Amino acid sequence: MKTLRNFFLNLKVISIMVYSAILGRAYLKDYQPETLCYCQSGGREMMLDIYRPKAPSAAPLPVILWFHGGAWKMGNRQAIERIAAEQLERGFALVSVSYSLSDIAQWPSQCHEAKAALRYLRANASELGINADKIIAAGMSAGAHMACMLGVSADHQTLNGELGEHNDQPNTVQGVLALYPPTDFLSVPEDYDGLLDYYAPDSPVTELLGESIRTAPEKADLASPAKLANKDCPPTLLLHGDADPIVPIAQSELMHSALLNAGAQSEFIPVADYTHGDYRFNRDQPAEKISSFLQTLI
Repeated sequence: MKTLRNFFLNLKVISIMVYSAILGRAYLKDYQPETLCYCQSGGREMMLDIYRPKAPSAAPLPVILWFHGGAWKMGNRQAIERIAAEQLERGFALVSVSYSLSDIAQWPSQCHEAKAALRYLRANASELGINADKIIAAGMSAGAHMACMLGVSADHQTLNGELGEHNDQPNTVQGVLALYPPTDFLSVPEDYDGLLDYYAPDSPVTELLGESIRTAPEKADLASPAKLANKDCPPTLLLHGDADPIVPIAQSELMHSALLNAGAQSEFIPVADYTHGDYRFNRDQPAEKISSFLQTLI
């Protein structure tokens, strides 16, 4: 049963990745990114792509720092949601980051790499034409988890790591946009009947952490942004469909409550009948809300 459940989970995640990549690439086909190495991790060059608006700007560009989804075990930096890509027309630079998948490295390596990418952008902001004080972390699913982690852990030395050459730079972001993020692994009931069994030996969460959340609760909490919310977290926008069969909507509700209880600014948009990776997040009211939120941060 668990094997069949995992098969359908992988099928769903792959379909989301493919669809996301198709939409994003279709929109970005006329944009040529600048590809740069932001650090070395485990002897590998870690890369990011910088997309800039077609219209030149005399002022430094605000940045959407994008992390792809894929259950931490698949996907690549070319998988960009259309709604993120569309912000190029609204004056943002879009930076999409590669991070180690879970078959290569376990947590907190992915967080260390995300922080290294952030510090790299800050250190080289002038040369890159970006505004180091207007960087918004964003992502979908596992990438939204990464974005939330950046938002909650600016002063967390264990999660900041020391990758790259710019450890003198701040680890802060000025906003977080998270589409259906997992935020508190241990809060998911063991009898949760969605496509993802969070406690299984072959769960993407187990693969990310290197062991089950059941036997490693401290490690699970270190990867759960809702457990790390604090008053210094930046403004956060969470969107989640109530028909999500992979990440229950309660995960965004928990994150929202944790941020508010800590004294931080958060907005949560539950969307009726939307599923995980629903294309409609790129349209209509959710898209308008996302664009409006991003504009308030610049």
